[in-house]
Order: sequence, then structure tokens, then C-alpha cells
Amino acid sequence: MKKITLYLMMLLSITTFAQVEIVENFDNTPSLGLPDGWTASENVSVENWYTCEEGGKGAGASFEVAGSGSITSPNYTGVTNNTDLTVSFSVNVYQQVSFWPPISHIAAPEGWGTVVLEYSLDGGVSWVTAYTVDDSNFTFLSVDSCISMPAINLGTLAAGNDFQARFVTTVSTISAARFIVFIDNVSITQVATSVPNCDAILLNPINGSATADLNTTLTWQEASGIPTGYTVSVGSTSGGTDIVNAAPTANTSYSLDGLGLAYETEYFVTIVPYNSIGSATGCTEESFTTRLTPLPGATCSSPIEIASFPYIVANDDTGNYENNINVGPCGGYSGAYMTGNDVFYEITPATDMSIDISLANVSEYGAAIHVMEGCPDVATECVAMLGNNYDAAPPYTMELKDVVLNAGHSYFIVLSRASLDGTFSYAMIITENDCINPEFTITPVPECDSGEFSVNVDVNYLGDASGLTLTDSFGYSNSNITTTGIVNVGPYASGTTVEFTLTNNDNGDCSYSNSTFFYCPPVNNNCVDSTVLTINTDDTCSIITSATNAGATESTSNPINCEFTNNNDVWFSFEATKETIILEYSNIVSVIGDGGTIQATELLEGTCGSFTSLACITSFSNYITLNNLTVGNTYYIRNSSANAGEYAQSFDICLKEAPTPPVNDECFNAIVLTASSDENCDNKISGTTVGATISEDNTCNSGFTAFYKDVWYVFTASETGLYQFSFDRTEFEPGAFYSIYSGTCGALVEESVSCNNTGPSVLSATIGESYYVMVRSGDDGPGIGFDLCVFKLPPPVENDSCATPTVLSESIDATGNNMISGDFANAYASSESCEPGAKSIWYSLTPNYTGTYHFNLTNTVGYPNYTIYNTDDCSLTAGNFVTGMYCYNSGENSVDLVSGNTYLISVFSFDNNNTESFDLLAYPDATLSLESSTIETFKYYPNPIVNTLTIEAKNTISSIIVFNIVGQKVQMAKPNSLETTINTEDLISGVYFVTITTNGSQNTIKVIKK
Repeated sequence: MKKITLYLMMLLSITTFAQVEIVENFDNTPSLGLPDGWTASENVSVENWYTCEEGGKGAGASFEVAGSGSITSPNYTGVTNNTDLTVSFSVNVYQQVSFWPPISHIAAPEGWGTVVLEYSLDGGVSWVTAYTVDDSNFTFLSVDSCISMPAINLGTLAAGNDFQARFVTTVSTISAARFIVFIDNVSITQVATSVPNCDAILLNPINGSATADLNTTLTWQEASGIPTGYTVSVGSTSGGTDIVNAAPTANTSYSLDGLGLAYETEYFVTIVPYNSIGSATGCTEESFTTRLTPLPGATCSSPIEIASFPYIVANDDTGNYENNINVGPCGGYSGAYMTGNDVFYEITPATDMSIDISLANVSEYGAAIHVMEGCPDVATECVAMLGNNYDAAPPYTMELKDVVLNAGHSYFIVLSRASLDGTFSYAMIITENDCINPEFTITPVPECDSGEFSVNVDVNYLGDASGLTLTDSFGYSNSNITTTGIVNVGPYASGTTVEFTLTNNDNGDCSYSNSTFFYCPPVNNNCVDSTVLTINTDDTCSIITSATNAGATESTSNPINCEFTNNNDVWFSFEATKETIILEYSNIVSVIGDGGTIQATELLEGTCGSFTSLACITSFSNYITLNNLTVGNTYYIRNSSANAGEYAQSFDICLKEAPTPPVNDECFNAIVLTASSDENCDNKISGTTVGATISEDNTCNSGFTAFYKDVWYVFTASETGLYQFSFDRTEFEPGAFYSIYSGTCGALVEESVSCNNTGPSVLSATIGESYYVMVRSGDDGPGIGFDLCVFKLPPPVENDSCATPTVLSESIDATGNNMISGDFANAYASSESCEPGAKSIWYSLTPNYTGTYHFNLTNTVGYPNYTIYNTDDCSLTAGNFVTGMYCYNSGENSVDLVSGNTYLISVFSFDNNNTESFDLLAYPDATLSLESSTIETFKYYPNPIVNTLTIEAKNTISSIIVFNIVGQKVQMAKPNSLETTINTEDLISGVYFVTITTNGSQNTIKVIKK
């Protein structure tokens, strides 16, 4: 693979005194951006997923194919100071396995390349290697775990040199969908020779802020001059230290949580950087003011306290409160249903209790009730939660029932919403229940020697009952449970589902139920106990094996090699009797869970514990072709559920030899295809791919079609002309395509636009020449039946070819005095078109003016598209559109054209069943008649201008001055060249005068800015 070189430059902080200072974690760089003043190629950026710390950012890039990228610092002159240079940084390198969920990552392959830190002392003329990272010193741990390169002393840099630094990543091998590399936490510094600068500026809260929370954390921009720490002082008066008195910290943050800040109070902050030489002097004091006192319920520190029940809120709205916290422990992820305004209620029960929380008349989607112990931003466990998943339309009711609160603990009920700053109105009632539900957990206990299992029922909470009764769904009952502990119940037959209920003896309204099941491992749970399969030799599945993967466990001595597979694997083996064997699953029934019937299958060769994985198959088809087997060798099949989690199935499995290949399995045995009289296909031929194999002449198999099997047909043209081929499948599965070739078997030349043709194809054929048609279908089914047809088309219209376009004359205006009407009768596909599979007809336009032209394609039948190419050369149309156009345009469009240039226009249609038609016209903008674009000594365009004005002269242009309509000079340039382009993006719309000086003479032109 071609080597990929990526230049990843870190932000270089050079202070006003002479020393190198790089200390950068990229956290303050905008996402998708770069540090100030840096340049980079488009594939390198700063992102929050390129980071070594949660919530931070890093600099990196990802690659799908060979390519390169760079990010480079300015050159800083004369900054070295005759002290040692020390470097350290964090790096991560890995691969993303697939573009599609579930996304997984793996280590970079052996010999993936290098990440090299380099520096230059001569403005980038030469580079010195500082540190190299490769697979000898880098081991991938996880996406979230970077490797920190240790601090390395590179020796003394002489004083007065320039300094630049860069990270150069060279990727030599990519073995997955995407290669990812990023760098973070960069430190490249010399030894400080003076105290740090006193330039640490508050970032949060900013100086003068009046919205700080009482638990705010001070953060500041790192000071220059290589500080090793800071002292922080905070007071309630200027110069005061009553809150924090010169507290040292090595970080650029300091928490004020719990230090007794008051609402609506101004606090004064002084941050003093220091290093081994001493502390900075003359540091500026900054200040902030805490927020207004919140309403009760607006913050977790000031909740609405609930002391008695029922607690009733007749009508309220979260819009009356605030959005202070967007994280919490409920809902499966930290921000679930917590991004709206929040209302905080607090309950601290004296005794254990059970409550119901009901919201009524909820006015908006996405409302939620959260119950947790502690404030959401610090709570680690969710007690209960209910969110509206847009399954009920407002106004609706929400009920969270049987929420158990333990005595002496403080619980918060938080109302919020899954909408940023979203609010909702509501009514609420909280009631205390008469009793408390008991709780238990259940654990199956295997007794597989007898094909059974029992269950440990762990009663871990009695609620408020003096005694409990435990029952199961098979008649078991124990009414004498008075303490917590384990009760063993059973046995039950393997595969049985058992439901248990624990009921309060004092109040039968309170109970708790749960169920469990257990499957003993199948006999072929391990590789060494694999079930030997018999291969059917008559193309049927008369010999089948019934099996299940329920209860199967992962074979740790034979690691899973495939994606999209569960770990409940069972094993089969067989001895190959043919090079191709068919595996079929049938009668698949979900046994555990409702995860469907898709099976994951892996083919392996070798011995248990020492396998080579040959194929991974996970598809909706239960028909699998095992290719390229060696007759007489033993192969193993690992089966599991395709979906991860608690899923399992029972199934029948069969192996059989492939059907006998059809007679036209190879190119040299192609069946003759005779031309039909017309599109009614009176000479169509019916065929099948059942039993087909992969032929040597198949040039299309790759990627997901790597094992498609093919059959062949041959057609000989009776006269020169255009012929249309049609392919109609008579069965839906598996996937199938066809391709057309010229030449001879063993030396074929593909004539098809694509290998994946299914629709009609047009071929320009020569009398007496033979053309081959290959039909191929997927190996995830026996094959397909199909009809194949070819017939001669009428001669094409003259402008069907790019080489013979019809001239489109420009109209005077939008009324279209030179409008052209066209249709697609006898129009065919054109390889020069941006859509080579569509029927295309061609036009050309040579404008009389330089400037804006308006095009209008009016569809009279159907929906054709058009585009305009920035060329009149048919060999140069690929992707070469006029600025502002792309492939699929319709209706009215305006573009800038140059007088005298000729532009090709293609109009194309995808409709093969109807003849689409259209009207096409082009006309110059009305302003183009204001000024001629060409003066005797120079030429300028476009006019009107959009973003740029280009001027070409016969003599050197010494100056260009742009004046607005009132004579004010708004722009000036001194190009000293024969051609120049002026950037007019910043000019407002209107009329401008441009004075051009060439060879001592001046000319003034009028232009219009759109």
C-alpha cells in the first residue's frame, strides 16, 4: 500500500522572551478548526473525539484510502535560549473495523508506520528527529486510553535560533475500514531563565461576570514563561483572601465548591504563576459576581422540600425554573432526559416508605421524572426514572409507582425534559403507599448431570412486612420467610422458564415478581465435542442435524474472529467431499429472546485451539456457500446467534454438495443469444445460475460480490448499430447482475458501464462481431432464474453524441426567442455524461458576453436533469462543471460565463418507459449590455461580479483602484503582472468604478457587484 504521510503540528506557544514553550492540550481550539495562525490540509482538524481525556480535544486525522495531510506552525525567529529542550506528548493509533454500527476498533496492523516528532532551527529548511513512535514502543489499549510518551531531554539548543516543530505520521499499512491517529497533551519546552509572565487570564467565570454559581470552578488560561504552578487567592473585598489564601495548585483550575460563597456577591481573584526561579509579580486582580438568588426548586442546592403526603402541585411550569444541570445517573447515559429546565424536590424520610409520583396535563413531548440519591451531577445510582419517549401526545399523564425510599437518606425528585432548555407545564401528586414491596434476585444453579437446574432466590429486602410468602409458577409455596437470605427452589428441567412471586403476608397488595430460565450447555458446546455432519451427495437435505445454541458458552480457547456474532457458540465438523459445499439452516426458532433467526457462521480449518479462520457469514440468508475447500480436509463450523445479548435459537443444519453446473458455466460454452425483433423480446432466452461456479473470465467479482457465480451467453451482431440488452429476474433472491464483453474467451474486454448492471444496457455493436453476456448471482442462495433479451435500436438522434451537439443560441431575455424543445426519442446513454447510465442529448452554447447567464430547463414530460460543462472537449467533461453547477440540475440556474468560450450542455433522462421532453433556453443578464467586457488594451470578467473580478492586460498592470458610487476608495492592489484577480467578497451590492493603470496610462470601467 502506498505510504501515507501526515504532518500533525502542535500549537507552539512562544513567549515574548527567548525560550521555546509548547504546552498544548487543544481544549480551547474550536471543533473542526485549528489553533490560531496555523494552516492545515482539509483532513486534519481538532475534534473532541481525538482526545486523551474525557471532555477535551486533540489533533488528529482519519484515513479510508491512501492520502496525506499536514498542520504546520509559523516559524518563530530567534527564540531559543541556550538551555535543554524537553519533549513529551500523548498519542493513540488504531483502526475502525467498519463504517456501520455497531462500531468497533482494533489495533493498527504490524508495521503500520511511525509518528515522528521533529523540530527545525532554520525555518523549516532541515528537520531534526526528536522522538519516533512505532509498533516497537506503542501498544494499543483502547480508544479512550492514549499512550503517554515519557519526557525526554534532547540536550541544549544554542541561543538565538529559530524554532518550528511538527509531528509527522507515516502510515504504511491499513487493514480495516479507517485508520485513526491523534496527538494530545504536548509539552515541548526549554528551561525557564526567569519567573513566569503574569498573564493567566480567567476563563470561567470571566472577569466582570455576574452569573457564577456558588460551586463554580475557577479556570484560567495558562500563563506563558513555563510556570510550574499557581497560587490562588479569592476574597470578598479587593485584595482580600478570606475565601482562599494563596492556595497552590499545579493545574489551571480551582474549585470553589463548599467554600461558602453567597448569592449576589462580588468576589476578587488573584492568580500568581510561579516556577523554580520564583513567583510572577504585578499580577492583575480580576473579579466576578455570583448569580441572583434562585427560586426554591431552581437548583439542587435550594430544592422544594416535601415533608408530608399527599403532596399536590395543582399547576406549575418548568419554565419558571432554570436549566443548571444537564447530566444525571438515570436513563442509560449521563444526559438522558436532563437537558431541559429542571425542578428539584427533596424528600428525607424518617422511616422506609414507598411512594407513587404522578404527573398530569404534561404539555410537551419528552418530559421525565428522575429519582436519585444526591444531586444529579454527583449521584451515581438512579433510584427510578420515567421518560416520555414521544409515545404519547400532549397533554398526557406519567406515573412512576412503588418507588422505595430508605429512612435517613435524602432523595431528589427532578423534573426535566429531553430538549435543550425545553420546558413543560404540569400538575403533580405524590402519595405514600400503604405498604412496601419486597425485593429479591434470582440466580439459576446448574444441575446438568441430570439435565436440570435449581434457583437461588435471594430475598434482600422485606419491605415493611413481618413475613413473606414465596411461590413459583409450578405450585411451590413457602409462607414462612421472615428474614433476608437465600431460598433454593427446584429442580426444574433444562430450558424451563420459572416465575417467582414474593408477597407481603400483612398486606397482599405488596408483592414482587420475576422470572428466570436456564439451559444446560449443548453436547457440542466445545470444539473438541463438535458434532460431525454428514454431507448429502444428491443436492437435497435428506440428512439433517437438529441443534441449538441455547445454553452454549464462549469457547475461550478458540477466540471469535468475526463481527456481528454472539458468544453462545456451538461446533460442527465435516470432511470435504467437493471443493464447494452448501450449508443450509432451516426450521430456525427463537428459544431465548426475540432476536430473530439470523445465524452467525464461521468456517475454520486446523485443530481445536489452533485454527485459521476462512470465512465469516452473517446474513439474512440461511443458504451459505463454502468455497475453495480441499477435498479430504476436515473443516469446523462455529455457529452462534448473530445478535449479541440474551438470544438463542434451535435449528436444523444440513451440508450438501453443490448442484451440477449448467452447460454454460464457462465462457467457452456460452449459449447463443439471438436478437429479438423489437422490445417485445420474441427471442428472449430463459436461464438459471443454479449450480454455477466462478469462471476464470469473470472480471467483476470483488468486495461483497467476491464469490458470485456466473453463466455465459454469446450474441453476434447481424448488422452494425445500437443494441439494447434487458435482464429480467424471475426470482428475488439472491442478488444478481449482468455484464457485457467484447473479444474472445480468455481475452475479454468489458463493455458495460458497471459490473453491477440490472437495468437495460445499450451496446454499439459491429456486424459479425461476437459479444458475451455474463449473468452472475450471489452465493447466499441456490441461484436465480431470469430472462435475457437483446434487440436492435433505431439510429440515435444527431445530438445523442457529445461530439455532435446541437447549437443553443442565446435568447435576448427570459421570453426565450431562441428556446429549443427536445425529447429523448432515440436517445441513449453517453459515457461523457456525468450520469453515464442515463439517456443523454447534447447542446453547446458560445456566449456573446462575459458575465452572468441564466438557464432554464422546463420539463414538459417527466423530470429530466441537465448540467453545463466548463469545456467544449468531450474528453474533459468528467467532473468539469461550470462553477455553481453540479450533475443533477433542473429549472432555473445562473452561472458566470466568458465571452467566446464554448460550453457543452447535457440533458439526460432516467425514464426507460416514457419519452420525457423539455424546453431549454439561455440568456444573458440584463446588466451585461451596460459595459463591454473588452477594451483595446485589456479584458475583464465577469460583469456583474460575484466574488472576484479578473483583469487581463497586454502590458503590466501596475495598480488597480476600486471606488464606490460616491467616489470613496474602497480597495487597492499593485499586482505588477499581466493578469490579476481581485477579491470582491467584502464589497456590498452596487455599482463600482475600477481604475486600471497599465504602462503609464489609465482606464476606468464600471462594474456591478451582485
